[in-house]
Amino acid sequence: MVLYRGHFFDYNRRMPHVIHYEDDIFIADDLVRVVADAASLEPDPEVLGDMVLAITRIADSTLRRVKDLVLQNDHLVERPEYLRLLARSTLALAEALSDMLRPGAPLSASMASSSDELERIAMAQRAASAELRDVLGGTSGEDSRAEDLVSGDELSGLLGSEPSPTQAQKR
Repeated sequence: MVLYRGHFFDYNRRMPHVIHYEDDIFIADDLVRVVADAASLEPDPEVLGDMVLAITRIADSTLRRVKDLVLQNDHLVERPEYLRLLARSTLALAEALSDMLRPGAPLSASMASSSDELERIAMAQRAASAELRDVLGGTSGEDSRAEDLVSGDELSGLLGSEPSPTQAQKR
């Protein structure tokens, strides 16, 4: 689903651009999976520590932006599905960060200098997930804790991406 942002012009007097919600959510979810994989595997902090931190920041800001856009537009046909996918991705990021910061986790020592920031991101993403599930429950009239209609692996398959290393190990 795409939507033209703005009515005629944006703040810089340019023509509106198309927002590809599904693609944006898909890419943000892949960023979250990279962080989750880094939290569950044993990457070398000297090699990947800075990259994981950068991807965490990008995933956080992307999820917040897409969430704001979806919440601002009550008229999206696929809005309940976008809310569900965003709620799942935001919670997955929060859980991955909690795992990563756990004492003894491979990246916890290298993330120590950024642990306050990462804890704030995890808390904000948990709150965002709860907000999205509340909105989903209010708009669709269904239980917001209901299972996803499409699993993460199925979504990846439908959208043509490869499963993450952790998902491949589980098979």
